[in-house]
Amino acid sequence: MAYRTGSAYARGGTAAKSLIGGNMGSRFTGQGLLILVLLASPSAAFAEPMIPWPWLETNRYYAWKQERDDVRADWYARRALDPVGSRQRYIKGKMWPPYPRPEGLSMLPSHRFHAAHYWPHPYVCQDRASVREFLGVQENAGWVNQTTLYDYHFDDDTQLLNRSGVLHLKWILRSAPAEHRILYVQTTDAAKASELRLTSVRGVTEELVGLENLPPVIPRVTSPIGRSALEVDGIQRGDMSSQPVPRITPAIGSGGGGGSTTGQ
Repeated sequence: MAYRTGSAYARGGTAAKSLIGGNMGSRFTGQGLLILVLLASPSAAFAEPMIPWPWLETNRYYAWKQERDDVRADWYARRALDPVGSRQRYIKGKMWPPYPRPEGLSMLPSHRFHAAHYWPHPYVCQDRASVREFLGVQENAGWVNQTTLYDYHFDDDTQLLNRSGVLHLKWILRSAPAEHRILYVQTTDAAKASELRLTSVRGVTEELVGLENLPPVIPRVTSPIGRSALEVDGIQRGDMSSQPVPRITPAIGSGGGGGSTTGQ
């Protein structure tokens, strides 16, 4: 009993020491955290903290990291302009390869992967833009020809629009796209005759669409494309009148064949 009692007292003393030590350790830990919080927190409402947090913009590390990221981004942006492909180098008196190639630093591995992954971008965009540009020039030239009033659209004596010219003018005003709805008038050798044509076109157009919707009327130095309606009509009428009378001839050997068959 004495031994057991002594053991119990010993265990109790050890537990008491552990409890006291744990409480004191927790107390010291709490005091340390409290000191850190007081040092990190501002001493006044608008004062700067003594130890700034690392994610705050006022921290030196944050400013240094931001500056480093800006320099790195600028460097990658400048290297992104490097051309694709191998570089030409001068080695032992020769240019390798002998045909023109870009010079300077090679592409970065990430940029080389990007170019290979999205090839042929962006060069295919430049090719498509050039093709669209050429097609646009041809399309504009075609619309200029289609919206031009030529010599055969005017009367030879009065330089006023004839019936064919009025019909073509109506087609331009009603069927041509709005961006191509521009009236071009072929000029003549005489300035007065050209002015009469422009006046006639403006007058007829004003009657059709009104003065507020009057499209631009521009003189154009050109030559007629095609032939006048009277000339085409005369050619067709002459072709019809000069055709020979149609004749239906019997098939070759049809009479002899029939007689021989009857005789048999």
